[in-house]
Amino acid sequence: MDVKANKSVRFGGDTDLKFSKLSDKLGRSKQELFGQMVDYFYKSQKDPGDLNDELLKKELGQGINRIISFIKTQEKEALTPMMADLAQLQRGLSQLSQQHSRFFHMNEEQKVDGFFAVTQRRQIKEHQDVQAKQAEIAQTLTDLLAETKSHQKQVRVQLEEKKGLKAKFMAILDHYALQREALNAITQGRLIKELKDNAHTQVNNL
Repeated sequence: MDVKANKSVRFGGDTDLKFSKLSDKLGRSKQELFGQMVDYFYKSQKDPGDLNDELLKKELGQGINRIISFIKTQEKEALTPMMADLAQLQRGLSQLSQQHSRFFHMNEEQKVDGFFAVTQRRQIKEHQDVQAKQAEIAQTLTDLLAETKSHQKQVRVQLEEKKGLKAKFMAILDHYALQREALNAITQGRLIKELKDNAHTQVNNL
């Protein structure tokens, strides 16, 4: 609903021409546009005579100064300490990376290298050497045991052979003694017994 005008404002022809063009451009009636213009300047407290917006520039400048002051305060109280902490963190990470590189990294052949890898390979090699040495010792002990068993068997065979020889010698001596005892009644029976005993002792000492 259009508001009926109950007031009038007089202005010159040039102003009316500009006002008409502005009204046509914005697609509003002069009465509506005039009311909006008054509301704008009333609410914004702007001076229509200040064509260069010096007051606005001053307010903007003050706002920018406040922003800059806020940024500097934040930089001093928060950003600078944060950057210092970040720099310290970066140094720590760099040192950690260097330590990690010494302990674990990929060499030119794209193989795992570093302290841990070298230590592990050395321990594996030492373990393999120990296993090989243990296997060699075990084989040597097995060979010695087999050789010992062989010697024991030979000794048993020799003892059996020696026992058999003793028995044969004893049989021969007993036969000899029996033959000599036939002469015991006739002469030197005592000497024959001593000869027998002496022969038995020598055979047992073999």
